[in-house]
Amino acid sequence: MLVLGLLLPILLGLTICRAIIPGSVTIPARLALAYSLGFGFLTLAMFFLNVIGLRFSLLNTTILVSAIIGILLLFRRKSTWLEFHSALKINPFVRIRQFIISLSTFEKVLVGLLIFFLLSHFVITVYWPVFRSDSLTLYDLRAKLLFTEQSFPGAAARFDNQLANMDWTGAVFSHAPMTSLVHTWLYLSGWASPKVFYALLFLSLAILFYYFLSGYVPRYHALLFTLVMVTIPFSYVYATASYPHFAFTFYFSLGTFFLCRWIRLQKTGPLLLAGILLGLSAWVRQVTGIFFIGYLVIALYFGFSRRRFFAPFLFAACYFSIASLWNIYSKNVLDLTGGIVPPISEGFSYLLTIERFLLIWKWKNVLDWLWNTALVGFQVVHYLLLLTIILYINRVWKHRFLFLIILSNLLLFLIGVYISSLGREEWSHGSSVQRLYIMFLPIIWYFIALITAEPRLLNSESSSSQNK
Repeated sequence: MLVLGLLLPILLGLTICRAIIPGSVTIPARLALAYSLGFGFLTLAMFFLNVIGLRFSLLNTTILVSAIIGILLLFRRKSTWLEFHSALKINPFVRIRQFIISLSTFEKVLVGLLIFFLLSHFVITVYWPVFRSDSLTLYDLRAKLLFTEQSFPGAAARFDNQLANMDWTGAVFSHAPMTSLVHTWLYLSGWASPKVFYALLFLSLAILFYYFLSGYVPRYHALLFTLVMVTIPFSYVYATASYPHFAFTFYFSLGTFFLCRWIRLQKTGPLLLAGILLGLSAWVRQVTGIFFIGYLVIALYFGFSRRRFFAPFLFAACYFSIASLWNIYSKNVLDLTGGIVPPISEGFSYLLTIERFLLIWKWKNVLDWLWNTALVGFQVVHYLLLLTIILYINRVWKHRFLFLIILSNLLLFLIGVYISSLGREEWSHGSSVQRLYIMFLPIIWYFIALITAEPRLLNSESSSSQNK
């Protein structure tokens, strides 16, 4: 059962990858992408069982996911057999040996350091059980209730009965459910700790970050910045915890990378994945909506300027088909309000009064608090980003859409912090802002890596016509 807990999501993810982007991704990157997509869609399958009134037991979930895999494979039966037959002929050890031989001394050092940090992260994450306070009292607590009841109404009712006078049900069950459902699935599969999910997700991010860089920059440059991304203290630490913040960062960053790939290649596959992955980020944490506004504006501009009028609407449909599920369900079935949505919506109503938006002293206080308190640990990244833009200003235009994405994210982040501060004399949730801000770090380092390297032609672009 332990193997099933990891194998079934990966098989589901592989069939989805194959349906969307057949044959255009390297094997390690395909496995990493399949891992993340598989767990995302497996939790959606569990949620679907809950909606139709069935328990998301191990048996029910396995049957449903196996049926989905079978249906997806039936669409391409002949190519499925050919791909399976050709995969059996691949000797991974020969390929690994050839890769190692081709490395320079500097690249071997970088690979050695990457292996060390990734292995140490895996050991640290898997060795320690769930112990963070918010996880014990919220995300993993909800997972154990779901493991027992195997339905959301049952878990909420059990929690409400046990803490009848505390009125904590809304605080526990209003948050997006993906990480709790992942924990539940791993508990159902016999895993004592669900933290193996985060360790492998961290490895997947390293593989995919290198994959997205390697086609555009020299190999040593891609390895160097992958090492930088892996050793970012905030990402490294939060990826060892059973919080949803790193998982959110993963899906949000990956959705951004695929949106940039769609802008470059103008193929449907990356666009679909961009919408799906950004939707899954909202399935992890319900804070994506404000940032999706900037993404949609960029997609609309690019789509209409290239006469791809339907593309932005397809992108939005993929996103909202996943992102809106929990808000609808929690409000109409569980009778709860979702996460931080009410304060944000109230904040926008404040902004309708223009004088509240133009409170210069308030903006000054927020900026000062952000720079000197909440984001003091990220100042080096900001300085490097600014210095890189100044030194390589002639290359920014080539990556202007990625630059606009970063700019819109930072601007909307600042507006969101300002909105959250309205009506408060003091705003001291610095750790919450830090946990949210790590979502931008892989994107910023990706941009810095691209414009600081001599560009080279993406090898797979010549065959990208398959990526539809």
